[in-house]
Amino acid sequence: MFLRAILSWFPLSQGNPVESFLIAVTEPFIIPVRMIIDRFDSLSSLPIDISFFISFIGLSIITEMLSFFKV
Repeated sequence: MFLRAILSWFPLSQGNPVESFLIAVTEPFIIPVRMIIDRFDSLSSLPIDISFFISFIGLSIITEMLSFFKV
């Protein structure tokens, strides 16, 4: 997800295999968050897409929780 965020600042040519792969891997995590955000008018009208950031933070928290409970 971090790599996708960096690549979003430097757009590559359409159909780039690296970008296509990153989108295919990260979209399943971002789409549900985007659907929730779209329900709130104040959040959906922001000039940036915060669903990526919320997804990244959520996955980071889940990863930390899983490592905490790891035996």
